[in-house]
Amino acid sequence: MRILLLIFVTISVNANTNFIEANIGTKELMLEVANTQALRSKGLMDVKELNEDRGMIFFWPGAARRCMWMKDTYIELSVAFINREKKIVEIFDLEPENLESVCSSSRDIIAAIEMNKGWFSKNDIELLSKVELP
Repeated sequence: MRILLLIFVTISVNANTNFIEANIGTKELMLEVANTQALRSKGLMDVKELNEDRGMIFFWPGAARRCMWMKDTYIELSVAFINREKKIVEIFDLEPENLESVCSSSRDIIAAIEMNKGWFSKNDIELLSKVELP
C-alpha cells in the first residue's frame, strides 16, 4: 500500500511546476503541492488571497490521523481531509492565525486540500466526493 501511495504522489506532481490540476465533481481546480515536511509546514502562510478555484494540496507519506493549523495564515480557509480511496471524509472551516489544531477523526488520511472558506459548500462538494488527480 505504501508503494501505491508513493506512486500516487509522484505521478500527481507535474515535474515543471509545484501545481497540479484536480477535479472534484464537476469542478476543476489548480492546487499548489505541499509534499515535503518543509512545504507542509509552510502551507499557505503569508498568502494574502487565493483565486476562486486555487488552493493547496498536502500529501503525506502514509495514512494517519492528520492535523492542520493556521499559524501565520491570514485568509479564511476550509480544509477537506482525503482518505486512501481519494474521497473527502471530513471538511472543516479554519480561522486566520488560529494556533489550535483541527484534526481528522479518521486515521486513514493521505492528503488534505485547503481552499477559500466555504468553497466546498459553495460548489456542492459533499463528504465522500471523489478527488481526481492526474
